[in-house]
Amino acid sequence: MKHFYPILLLVLAVLSCNVQVDKPETIDETYEPTDEELFTACADLQGIGQFIIGKTTFKNVLNDKDFKNSSSSFDRETNLYNGHWGYDFWKTKNDDISSGFDKRKWIEKEAKGRIKQLIPQFSGIKIGDLDFDKFDMAFLNDTLVAIFFYPNDKIETDVIDHYKEKYGNGRGHYKYSSSRVQVGDDVTATTSTDEIRTWANENVALDFKNSEYFHMEPGVKPTGYYEHSLLIYSKSRYPVFEELLKSLSKQYDENMQQNKSKTLNTL
Repeated sequence: MKHFYPILLLVLAVLSCNVQVDKPETIDETYEPTDEELFTACADLQGIGQFIIGKTTFKNVLNDKDFKNSSSSFDRETNLYNGHWGYDFWKTKNDDISSGFDKRKWIEKEAKGRIKQLIPQFSGIKIGDLDFDKFDMAFLNDTLVAIFFYPNDKIETDVIDHYKEKYGNGRGHYKYSSSRVQVGDDVTATTSTDEIRTWANENVALDFKNSEYFHMEPGVKPTGYYEHSLLIYSKSRYPVFEELLKSLSKQYDENMQQNKSKTLNTL
């Protein structure tokens, strides 16, 4: 929720003035380029720095200087419990934290190295002069097929603006609305954002999601919702990774249910 602090401070500054303030603003833009237009604009899209989708291998990352400087020995082994493609990605309604550990071990064993995930877990990663808080890497058959990442707050705007300048608006939409009102003690403050964009060429796609919401009114505590994410991936191979991970999770559940039924039948 730390991204909401500037919004909250702005709202509080407005509300501190005992005057009426009413500044509604609405932006609603939709971007619908053809495939040819989109692919031409995004022809250079291929990865993040030296980490190239469809080319960089698991071993390449382990030997990479930036990754080594941003990770511990624990981070250099596949991890399908933490990170973007961990427990929160493959869990089902019957899972809990304790059963999740056993399930993770089973998934990693059954995957036989076909799917892996590397996470510079505690410090993020620094690539050149850029700091990333999130940088989870997915591998299919030892080849990088996706990166779930997000830049540090200090460079977030620079990175997003760079993508828009280099690749255009992409495909998607940007919606923003804001309303701030104060009349004595009658206060309403609302800010919302809904932005979804995809930049893509024939082989690689980059999805950007930016969802923010802030709400305040008399008698209601300030609320907020925040979700920022960037996912760059192989259009052909990443879906295979996803399907394999989810199918292994489902298979584990089916095995556990069968084992339970066998035990019950012995009673």
